[in-house]
Order: sequence, then structure tokens, then C-alpha cells
Amino acid sequence: MKAWNFQVKSSPKEIGEKLESSLGSAGKFVFDINDDKINSVRFKLRKRMLLGFELNSQNHLTVNGKILKAGTGNKADVNIHFTPHILSKLVIFANIILGLCFLAAVILEVNSHSYMFIIGAIFLVTGILIALHLQRKFKEHVQEYKTLLSDVLKF
Repeated sequence: MKAWNFQVKSSPKEIGEKLESSLGSAGKFVFDINDDKINSVRFKLRKRMLLGFELNSQNHLTVNGKILKAGTGNKADVNIHFTPHILSKLVIFANIILGLCFLAAVILEVNSHSYMFIIGAIFLVTGILIALHLQRKFKEHVQEYKTLLSDVLKF
């Protein structure tokens, strides 16, 4: 998870409306906003993921943000956290767990065929390689969202 904090010269309601008008109507994003409190607005933003193989080629982070009124005047503090998409975590953990299960079956001699060891090793290596790839791409994807949000908010 990566955090990004900055201050904007607008009220939290105005910022929330600006985000919702520019990102909420685009069919490319899933945008949820919650403005229950008077002086704060919470939002969640992520790209739509329709197919599992898009995991490697597209930016799939979840952006969780909180906009708070800053002291006096017409200013707001914006706190944003970037986290990997839940589907990408699921793919990584499923490959690693499946690989470890196959390897455990070989070690515990439940099934002593050599193909079980090979299949387990393939799943384990695939999960580790996907995790490394997504970790390497994380900074690039965070920068894309930062650029998008700074263009929308114009701070």
C-alpha cells in the first residue's frame, strides 16, 4: 500500500462533486463516493476488470481516498491510499497455495508420481513470477493514477 497526501483550495463537497462528474460517468472506472459527514468525503476508485488475463496488461489498483476539511478557510486535505486489486491478490495466492498443496502431497507421499512435483513447481513459480511482475509495475500504475487525479483536481 502506498499513501499520497496533499492539500487543495476547495471544500470537500466541491472536490467530491468534481471527482464524481469526471470519473463517475466514465464507463472505464468504478467510482463510489460516500459523503455522509459534513466535513469529509470518502471515495473509492478502480478500473473495471472484465477478464483475468488483463491482469498483466492493465493498471489495476484500488484507490481509497478521504477528503477532510482543513482548519479554517476553503481548504481540504486529501489522503489517498493505493492498493493492489483484489483479483490480482487472488490470482497470486491461488497459484502459490495450489503449488504448495501439490508439493505437500509429494512430500507427504500421498501421491508419489513425479508429475505432481512438476505441476506443483510450475504453480509455485508462476505465482511468484506474477507477484514480482505486479510489484514491479506498482510504481508505474500509482503514477498513472496520480497524474489522472492531479489533472482532475488541478491543484
